[in-house]
Amino acid sequence: MSPRVTAILVVHDGTSPTGTAGLQGTLDALARQSRKPDAVIAVACDAPASVTLTLERAGVDRIVTSGERLKFGQALAAGVRVIEQPDGPDEFLWLLAQDTPPDPDALEKLLGALEIAPSVAIAGPKIKDAADGVTIVSLGESVTPFGTTVALVENELDQGQHDNVSDVLGVAPAGLLVRHAVWEHLDGFDPALGSADDALDFCTRARLAGHRVTVVPSATVFSGGSGIAGAARSGRPAARRKRARQTRGAQLYRRLVYAPTAIIWLHWLSLVPLGILRGIARIIGKQPDLVGPEIAAAFRVAFSPMRIARARKNLRDSKAVGWSSLAALRIPFAEVRRRRRLRRESGAVVYTVERSELRFFTGGGAWLVLASALIGSALFFRLLAASAIEGGTILPLSSAVGDLWSNIGYGWRDIGLGFTGAADPFAAVVAVLGTLTFWNPSYSLVLVTLLALPLATLGAWFAATRLTEASGYRLVAAVLWTVAPTFLSALSAGHLSGILIHLLLPWLFYSGCVAARSWGSAAVASLILAATLAVAPTLAPALLVLWLIALVLSGRHLARVVWLVLPSAVLFAPLVWQQGVVGRNWLGLLADPGLPLLTARPTGWDLLQGLPAGNPAWASIADTLGLSALPASLLVAILLAPLAVMALVALFLPGSARAAFLVLTALLGLATAVGSTHLLISVTGSQAASAWPGSALSLYWLGLVGAAVVGFDSLRRSAALPALVIGILALVVAAPMATSLATGGAITASNGRTLPAYVAAAASVDPSLRTLVLTPQPDGGVAARLVGGVGRTLDTQSTLLTTTPDITDNDEKVAVLAANLVSQGGLDPTALLSEYRVRFVLLTPPAPSLGEDVTAPADGMTARAATSLDSNASLAHVGPTDRGTLWRFEGDIAQAGVGPRDPLASTLVLVSLALVFGFALLLAVPTAASRRAAESRPRVIGRRGHEQAPRLTRAERAELKADAEAEKAIELELAAESESIDKAEAVATAADAAAPATEPTGDNERPALVPSATVESENNDGR
Repeated sequence: MSPRVTAILVVHDGTSPTGTAGLQGTLDALARQSRKPDAVIAVACDAPASVTLTLERAGVDRIVTSGERLKFGQALAAGVRVIEQPDGPDEFLWLLAQDTPPDPDALEKLLGALEIAPSVAIAGPKIKDAADGVTIVSLGESVTPFGTTVALVENELDQGQHDNVSDVLGVAPAGLLVRHAVWEHLDGFDPALGSADDALDFCTRARLAGHRVTVVPSATVFSGGSGIAGAARSGRPAARRKRARQTRGAQLYRRLVYAPTAIIWLHWLSLVPLGILRGIARIIGKQPDLVGPEIAAAFRVAFSPMRIARARKNLRDSKAVGWSSLAALRIPFAEVRRRRRLRRESGAVVYTVERSELRFFTGGGAWLVLASALIGSALFFRLLAASAIEGGTILPLSSAVGDLWSNIGYGWRDIGLGFTGAADPFAAVVAVLGTLTFWNPSYSLVLVTLLALPLATLGAWFAATRLTEASGYRLVAAVLWTVAPTFLSALSAGHLSGILIHLLLPWLFYSGCVAARSWGSAAVASLILAATLAVAPTLAPALLVLWLIALVLSGRHLARVVWLVLPSAVLFAPLVWQQGVVGRNWLGLLADPGLPLLTARPTGWDLLQGLPAGNPAWASIADTLGLSALPASLLVAILLAPLAVMALVALFLPGSARAAFLVLTALLGLATAVGSTHLLISVTGSQAASAWPGSALSLYWLGLVGAAVVGFDSLRRSAALPALVIGILALVVAAPMATSLATGGAITASNGRTLPAYVAAAASVDPSLRTLVLTPQPDGGVAARLVGGVGRTLDTQSTLLTTTPDITDNDEKVAVLAANLVSQGGLDPTALLSEYRVRFVLLTPPAPSLGEDVTAPADGMTARAATSLDSNASLAHVGPTDRGTLWRFEGDIAQAGVGPRDPLASTLVLVSLALVFGFALLLAVPTAASRRAAESRPRVIGRRGHEQAPRLTRAERAELKADAEAEKAIELELAAESESIDKAEAVATAADAAAPATEPTGDNERPALVPSATVESENNDGR
């Protein structure tokens, strides 16, 4: 009986990613078959009328329509249902899709393979990419011992190197030829499987039913990769995520279907945990877009018990042999590792110009950092033995790391009388710093101060590597950044935010330049950005503008650029809600964290020079020389003018796009600094403190220095002398300011407490005791605050208190208590002292004033307050201390209560922070893949904003040129030799044609030519 073949063609919309592999191309290929199918059944799924018309014109025997877009297996089942039941083994089904045109002899060769081997039930063709016609898409499939699908051949150029493949575990669905009886016996493709593994599962069940599966390399079917038959090959992110979800879901589904009954429950319990672990692995592998598909696939399979039960029953009914019969067809782990290694090696990018090294040591960077460290040690020699520091905005930290982390997020704040609210994001930065020196958290601030200069040098040097390959210009950039006036001013004033922001900005620039290149860089940049905004919220508007520009220019890397701000948004969300949405104090979000610092308002001229609080060092020099302050300021401006000129000249040199971006950064920083001086949002005592402009001036200085370096790099060696002069002039400007650091400064060594030792001793026994601190003000008033334990710490400060525009209930209570203590004849404060658990009253020296030096009002208040406190019978005079005059309350203290809690909000905030920052940290972890990606790309940003290859030296260029000339000479020699051989063979061929075709009988007769033979290499790679 002659075999009968029914072709089933599944059609969706009639189109395809490649036009030649569309519906019409497939219909034409069917019509050109040397062995035509006996019948063609088309299954049109949710197809337009034009598709049906095309099928009718092609003479399709039968058209089955469906209003739904069925999966490939479901559409095949619909087509098979209209065929009569097979009456013998010679009935075949040929499975095709709209984008799978076969070669003219494909069906003939597939059918021949099944006819000569009755044990073969399924035959699959060699599938090639329809786009180029030479790349093998699939030539058989198998699985690992864990059930992961492995394509035996994938994305290889077809050179006949795999034409000896025959028996396989499975084949791809496109072009598959199967005996109709076997199809019916196995009930076709499993409807629970989509376009992934449907044919592999069917072939596996056929193998277990006792049949063979073979691949026929001589039969070729092309595939457009639309995803109808087999997984889609689109490179779009959405298609990639869908493919990952389908592939992983199919693997988990098959695992539950194939698992022995005794352990299926173990596999089911492991689905979700494994999905989460694999999601974490995807994050570490810099594939965060595949986390969702991993977890979604696990949940989908875990909650599909009915489908799994039906599939297990179907497998049980058709199974005739054991699983051991498939052992030889699986891919062992050793082969899996070998394939992965070869894939990594084949994916490595080879450049004719190798990426140069950073030259941190050979280029002088390490020596400059060492010199900076020595200078920093000399300037802060007085702090070398300190265990804690204070002064300016700096306070000691809590003594336990656990206390540091308990002060982040949202919850109860034990400040004053206590309140429930959001912590400043700066608390998270402080917690990280304190954890680094966990044995003494306050010592981390000592290290920040001692290492400030070398850390600034190190960060600036690495940031300069994004702009130039010249080691000399990198050194100049590092010097300019280290001696920046705003940085030295922050060190002199003890402004911790100003110090930290100057250390963070170079690394933000370094990672931000390549954030769009990889998820690892984007994660690092997002963490640094969050820390930057937490340290200096005033930079938020300027950085937002720069982020929007990056967003517009991101192109296909949009997701990575969007991610940059996500950790910052989550970190600031509680404070934004409470300060802005609820409190309507949006400007309060820009307040400097930590202890408010009163500074003189700088002039516009000072800001242009990068001076956030004037230049007292140069003013002192001017006074010594008998000059006024104005000529001194002019002298500083003249010394710094070449730097600004070079930054502006860079706008007109090659690389102007980079220079323009950096100049824009400088202008944004300068505008932010000007605005900061007018932003009076923090209150300390009776005086309002403006935002510190130094943080914005660091951004301003970053733009200036960066643009100047771009100019140096564009001028190449011609800029060596100007760069040297600019660096020397900057050192001249910095010398007096650095000298003032060595002779004084706001930062001093501390014993780790901000209250007298007498108070600290009592607080060590009962930390819930409070101290009322009274500070006379320049206007004759008195500022009062309640301090718990051993005193104020940096991690407990809150901008919610320092920026509140209204007087709270707690403020009124403390004010009433203080008024009754410092004024005679008032109400008896004994009850309030007991209720508020106040054990001590401390009268500190008067607060400094930013205005005229008028001390009479403050001194008068100090005397009146001391007299009133001495006359209070409930207070015992302890005496003067290093922090002021101390009194002790002799009455009974009320029992400590527990403040109101909001555990739900606190938990939600902490979980959100843990998820987002944990995600970012996992992404930021360097892996082998991320290191290879970084090493395969040049480091320097090109003059048009793109990355460019590093510049070679003259010797390296000469060597490369010599190598290229040598290679060219060898090629010419080989070509000449080949031409000579061709001519010789042509002459010999002509002689053979003229000579009689006789066997050689003597020495005078020329021997017969031996036909050339093709020798296969051992690895059969066709070369």
